[in-house]
Amino acid sequence: MRFASGCAAALLLCPVASASQQVLADGHEHSPLDGAFERFALTTLDEFHVPGLAIAVVDGENTWAAGYGNATLPGTPVTPSTLFYGGSTSKAFTAAAFAQLISDSDAHPALSWRTPLASLIRDDFVLEPAYAWAQEHLTLEDALSHRTGFPRHDKSLSTVYGPDGHKATMRDLTQSLRYLPMVYEPRVEFRYCNLMFMVASHVIQTLTGRWLGTTLREGIWSPLGMNATYFSLEDAQAAPEHLAMGYWWDYSSNRSSSSLGSKKKGGYGEVPFAGLDEASGAGAVVSNVLDYAKWIRCLVNEARPLSKAAHAAIKTPRMTPVGTGKDWDGPGSYALGWMVNPYKGHTVYNHAGGMEGYGAEVFFLPDLGYGVVTLANTAMTSNFAGRTLAWKLINDKLGVAEEDRYDWADAGKKSIQDILSSYDSAVDRLYPERAKPSLPLALPLQKYAGTYYHPAYQNLTVEVVDGDSSPSGLGQSSKSHLKASRANAVWAMSYEFEHVSSEFWAVFINMKNSPNWLSGQVAKAEFRLGPGGWPDVLVMEYMEDGTEGSIAFERVE
Repeated sequence: MRFASGCAAALLLCPVASASQQVLADGHEHSPLDGAFERFALTTLDEFHVPGLAIAVVDGENTWAAGYGNATLPGTPVTPSTLFYGGSTSKAFTAAAFAQLISDSDAHPALSWRTPLASLIRDDFVLEPAYAWAQEHLTLEDALSHRTGFPRHDKSLSTVYGPDGHKATMRDLTQSLRYLPMVYEPRVEFRYCNLMFMVASHVIQTLTGRWLGTTLREGIWSPLGMNATYFSLEDAQAAPEHLAMGYWWDYSSNRSSSSLGSKKKGGYGEVPFAGLDEASGAGAVVSNVLDYAKWIRCLVNEARPLSKAAHAAIKTPRMTPVGTGKDWDGPGSYALGWMVNPYKGHTVYNHAGGMEGYGAEVFFLPDLGYGVVTLANTAMTSNFAGRTLAWKLINDKLGVAEEDRYDWADAGKKSIQDILSSYDSAVDRLYPERAKPSLPLALPLQKYAGTYYHPAYQNLTVEVVDGDSSPSGLGQSSKSHLKASRANAVWAMSYEFEHVSSEFWAVFINMKNSPNWLSGQVAKAEFRLGPGGWPDVLVMEYMEDGTEGSIAFERVE
């Protein structure tokens, strides 16, 4: 999950620092984070253009942690104490907080994983009339295992709501569901949905009468000694630990090349610190690897403050299959805030986290009492680097032969190249049967400019801009084109329209604060003309993880 605010800073051409900061938290065995691993880590960071990364390994009673590279350029090193955004690794804490509530039968005797959401927040959990069954039957378990049938709808998230423009609350985000389409029947397909964890945040705050951050602090973090873990940007910035700066790498110079290691025309750009109020239980945790090591040890040892029943509940697979591929030994499942996968005779629990400018990876193998966490300061590329490092450690622990290891580094580089090159073929994918040659627009370009409104996605303001190339920089030449923006979006994004044929368009969506296209998306769009001859409706179909359904924005000015 990625949230953004402010503007990207100028590019910084700074190398990754070579120093490693390492501590031995407990135990006296040989550290796996030795000099050879340090060299491997620094090479990996350089290949994926990640300024800095922290890592911790839990192995029985031993904990080792290290920092590599820069927390803040040009020369503030990462240490094991450095704070990073944890992104969606926050979801496991939200699920654990619910497990504690359900275990507390005295306080909440009727609460279970199968309790319908509508029975807990009746006035707020309201869906479109066509989804009447889902409204009454979707459960807490469904929401926390991504099986509700709702897609992400992340681009609908706003920082303000209502005629008075008040600051967004979890209740506002929950109420926006009544205007959003589902794309599957409930419990049929796994479909990742951050918004449902925000609904869950609203539920738990309604039940407890207090901020989720307080519940997590008192119920989980303080008992585990996780005193460097925070639930708001303000608390993280006021903390004694250093909060790493987030960065993005400029891939524009080699988007179509295979030389992803080249830095000749690239550079780092800063990503402004994002507020976390709208992320809540979906992605608001800020922490360091030392605290996450304590969390991993709690999970592998099935220790307090969670009861045995709570540990069992959050680890039980609820939705399958979830992904297949050469990286695992079979299809995976999703538990409550955790992916569950088979590997070499072991069960691996894992979850990634992503915020704009940060990436997190958490793994643990309960039967071995083993786990790894990485936190780093770029979006997406941090996750590729983190997986590469974590899997080296896991495979070393399991004694997996080199020839039997999945090449995570190569897979990450290929993913980057596939993402960057995918925009070249976007129009063909979106409109394979379009008219050739394309049909002209019915109206002059200026007639399409205006503000279009959807009750959940809110205002989308379309304007005509001049330029010498296509909006995406990937297609046909165009001196003028349409561009759109959402003033109050949680994710600051640019929408650039490329005309396809007649009233149909391809929309290239890029992050404003990290505009390197790695987190970019495409959408289909159609302007529908009304009886007066004006575009009255703009229908957009966002294509993140497949279709997110058709969103009809009505023209308001």
